[in-house]
Amino acid sequence: MARWRGVVALVLATAIWGGVYVVSRVVLREIPPVPLVEIRLGLTILALLPFYRPLALRPTLGDYAVALVSGTLGFALSLVAQFYGTFWSSAHVASLVTSSSPAFIALLALPVLGERLRGAQIWAIALALGGAVVVMAPGAGGGATPRGVLMLVLAAVTWAVYTVLNRRLGRRQGLWFITVTTTSFGFLALIPASGAILSLPWSHYGVGLYLGIAYIGFVSTAIAMYLWNYGFTQMPAATASLFLFVQPIVGTVLGVLALGERLSPWLWPGALLIMAGVVLALRNGEPRAAGEPALRADA
Repeated sequence: MARWRGVVALVLATAIWGGVYVVSRVVLREIPPVPLVEIRLGLTILALLPFYRPLALRPTLGDYAVALVSGTLGFALSLVAQFYGTFWSSAHVASLVTSSSPAFIALLALPVLGERLRGAQIWAIALALGGAVVVMAPGAGGGATPRGVLMLVLAAVTWAVYTVLNRRLGRRQGLWFITVTTTSFGFLALIPASGAILSLPWSHYGVGLYLGIAYIGFVSTAIAMYLWNYGFTQMPAATASLFLFVQPIVGTVLGVLALGERLSPWLWPGALLIMAGVVLALRNGEPRAAGEPALRADA
């Protein structure tokens, strides 16, 4: 049952993130990427602190060091790169490129977590990544600039670092510690570059823009991040990371409906490949190695 709760959590998180590419395309017309990330993280901290639970295990300096690296790379750098990449491309291109994170997560899982890939997991990653490529076949519409793609790849790599470090940290600490501390370190890292927040014309923004900011800060970060971290406590990193391939489906469909981006005829076969990869990974998930501590989802 816990495994399937993890599946639901990962699907919801990645579906929410698929939508954030569309919302951010609109919000970025008014608010630059760095201030928007700082606003996003600040709202997330406000949303999470009332639910913060006492730590069951006193964190060490090593725990805080891992959280510092995870938050600085996975929130500050990754989200800034994601927003710049989205601004310089389209919603469905952004959702596709950043969904390449599973490949980087799989590569990092062995040296950081000691999780070895099995043959079925390699095939699952290949199927899902192939499906993401098919979604972006010629005719998908909405091109991207080289600098946009470069920033999105940077976002994918740093997100992979964030994910594997959090899974490692989750062997000692609970989800609340991971989510709150990494968000806080990301927020602190961007303070020197976020002075533009005070000079933004807040009184001229409409209700729609404020709703977009709320979605980005509360829904796509506070809620989705908790769901994502929870899902990663329930299965191996390489398997859980495949759910990121839900992003290009949601991002493409919403990009068409909300922004008028042209729908590719390759979306549906690509989606089938993505789902085939996810199903294969779930059916052949690697059990936890003997003696490996269970990840903490309760504190």
